[in-house]
Amino acid sequence: MEISAIEIHLLCSKVSESVADYFISGIYSMEEGALFRLNHSTKPERLIAVASFAPWITTKNLSIPQATKFVSRLRALERFALDSIEQVGNERIARFSFKSRKGEKRNLYAEFFAHGNLILTDPDADDLIIDVEKPQSFRHRKLEVGEKYLLPPSRGIPLQNIDREKLVSIYSSTSANIVEEDLSAVRWFGRNIGTSRKFVEEIFFRAKVDLNLPARSLSDTDLEKLAEACESLRSDLRKSDAGYILLPLEESDLDLDVCPIVPNSWNFYAQGKLATISSFPSLSDALDEVLVQAIILARRRSVSQKTRAKAAELASAIAKQVSQIELNRKRAGELRAMAKTLMSSQLRNPNSEKEIVNKLISYELLELSKDSGNQARFSTEPRSFLKSYSGTALGSRLFDEAKRLDSQTQRIEEIMRDLEGQKTNLLETTRSQEEKAERKLITERRERQWFERYRWFVTSNGRLALGGRDSTSNSIVINKYTGKNDVVFHADLYGSPFFILRNERSEPGPPSDEIALEISQATVSFSRAWKDELGSADAYWVFPDQIKKSAPSGEYLPRGSFFIEGKKNFVRHLKVELSVGIMSSSNLPVMEKSPEEEQGVESSPDSNSFLVVCGPDRSIAACCQSRVKIAPGKEKGSIFARRLKQQLVNKIKDIKVKEASKKLLLDDILRVLPAGGYKFVSEKQNN
Repeated sequence: MEISAIEIHLLCSKVSESVADYFISGIYSMEEGALFRLNHSTKPERLIAVASFAPWITTKNLSIPQATKFVSRLRALERFALDSIEQVGNERIARFSFKSRKGEKRNLYAEFFAHGNLILTDPDADDLIIDVEKPQSFRHRKLEVGEKYLLPPSRGIPLQNIDREKLVSIYSSTSANIVEEDLSAVRWFGRNIGTSRKFVEEIFFRAKVDLNLPARSLSDTDLEKLAEACESLRSDLRKSDAGYILLPLEESDLDLDVCPIVPNSWNFYAQGKLATISSFPSLSDALDEVLVQAIILARRRSVSQKTRAKAAELASAIAKQVSQIELNRKRAGELRAMAKTLMSSQLRNPNSEKEIVNKLISYELLELSKDSGNQARFSTEPRSFLKSYSGTALGSRLFDEAKRLDSQTQRIEEIMRDLEGQKTNLLETTRSQEEKAERKLITERRERQWFERYRWFVTSNGRLALGGRDSTSNSIVINKYTGKNDVVFHADLYGSPFFILRNERSEPGPPSDEIALEISQATVSFSRAWKDELGSADAYWVFPDQIKKSAPSGEYLPRGSFFIEGKKNFVRHLKVELSVGIMSSSNLPVMEKSPEEEQGVESSPDSNSFLVVCGPDRSIAACCQSRVKIAPGKEKGSIFARRLKQQLVNKIKDIKVKEASKKLLLDDILRVLPAGGYKFVSEKQNN
């Protein structure tokens, strides 16, 4: 794949525009790269794919289950804000600049050449390398911990900087080399201008300058045309919102390629039936598809490597059998023809003796006996010499040999049929293995809804309950999403989220006892009570006008906290436990749009998708296809999430829903769980 420096520049610009003011919420491994999950307090989630060849905003799930050691160490960047993304120099290198809340800075350099590399540095310490994915040492620089990060030597003038004056200057300064090496125009241009071969050829095509023209013969007019072609290409690349993929056909030795435009060379390949061209809405979509296809191909090959090798051996054996069958049939026919000739003449023709001997020796029917003066004898009967046969007798013997070859052919055909059966079964097994491996690759990613940035669930009467995940989101939930007719819930202990019941009634009024119990239990279960493994806790609810953003004179409110004025309506002795369920997005309540949706930022839920939701058991039972009750415990993280997913999927009876639920990501399950450890509540305890 040939991603040029100017394309890296364009991709960095587009990525940077999309993720301003975002922070890193997760870092995952992907095939030959890393995947960054970015969150914002009000904007939709973003995923940045940093592969070995380019960075882009992805809409796919490209992560692999097991993080590499380097990515695990890179997770120290989680919660850092992403300041900027920019191309560095004229190389295929992007610099990601991060900053923590405490002012700590980090640079991550992504190199998109020589199979890619990621280098983490400290910009406050003269860009000393803190960590590197692939330590390497070159003549001009060392990519090792403790070394200063240096760019590789420049490879020509950036295409972005080329105009007529610059091109004429380069031509003048390199005139000696042009004459000495007798360079062609295209080689001279490619050597001095930093861009990919496909763009060099495209520039010459647009300029209508012969690629093979000797560089010494380039005129001022030619240089001017080439400079104008550079500007034309740059303009088209900047304006393009699309993406294109060059897909080589099997018989072609071309490489898969991606580009924001369709170069002329691609049209040539397509017209020559060497490749096809596919278009996509954006370059990021095209890169998504390229990487997914590469992953699928790699996985298919990995699971079927041995079986395909065995199938290839069988195919070779079958080909040999087919060749032997054809040879036997040809020889049998020739032997019968010789036998008929001998038997019809009754006598052997001495003049044809040598010809017969040579033919039968080539068929390995005769051999020359050194012990008998090189007399010809039958290979299968050492005492049976050719000279003892009359014409009729030899003809009869040749008929017998032809029958023997026919019998041998029948046995070979039986062996070949058996080999073909083995090959067919092996290929069917191979296809099954490859399709299974491809099905396991879940790349489609559901667009998260605005409320999924927070704690949430649907109450048993179909209303949305929304809660904060931390002090920042607590403030957002109260300040941005709490309406005058909502009801606000809080646990009677430190470290509790605020939960709101949205639009419970047209006018302010108390919630029903059942709904108050549900939301109160969620509030205490998502609080520190879970992490501290408390058995029960108390919560209360108030109206929005009782919540004050500032404390009374002389008192201090921590970040994300509010002062409650007036009566608190307590719900006592709430059990600290929750249920996790799988629900269809069609069961989401019909509710007013968020402020972002009203501005057209968010899309409506996909009615065919499934979500993981965590809340009080009564609420989860009312809206979910399956559910599992959990409580505070000692089991941690992804191991518990994997077991939880298995239990949830096993409880679903509808086959279509079960298959769709298998595609749910462990990350989505972990995201809805309260902070702390977990255990399953047994079925007996559930009843």
